[in-house]
Amino acid sequence: MKSILKDLSYILGTFFGIGFIPIASGTFASTATALIWFLIPEYYFYNPLETQIFYDNYLWMLAGLITLSLISVPISRECEKKLGHDASSIVIDEVCGFLFAVLFLPKTIMVIVYALILFRIFDITKPLFINKSQNLPNGWGIMVDDVLAGVLTNVILQVLYYFKPGFFLL
Repeated sequence: MKSILKDLSYILGTFFGIGFIPIASGTFASTATALIWFLIPEYYFYNPLETQIFYDNYLWMLAGLITLSLISVPISRECEKKLGHDASSIVIDEVCGFLFAVLFLPKTIMVIVYALILFRIFDITKPLFINKSQNLPNGWGIMVDDVLAGVLTNVILQVLYYFKPGFFLL
């Protein structure tokens, strides 16, 4: 049973092997997550006849995303044992981080593009307090820096959307 959990951690931690892409594995994982996000049916989030956002569904998604992030901490810790400290092939953190980046935002191609660009910039450069979060032990550092990069991306996009909603059309 323990071996199965280790194998499952390895599969999920590398996001079904995407983490093994030799160049820009985090970008590939974020892009794959963006594609999955885009393919979630629109009617789950909006009433297309009234353009009303179903915030209850987003709250459920937030709860699920927090749960996924918490579950990803031991997954990351297990992957670190096999792949090394914060190995680039561990990309479950990019999955969670990108989903935080688009949470509560309209599902448009431009939101996804802007979120992907900003999230990757913040994940790679680790500005402000994000860099220090990497030092957290036991898989927490792997997850927290990407979640913070996703939240920072989301805050910026929320402000932009509030003041310039036309910027996100398409």
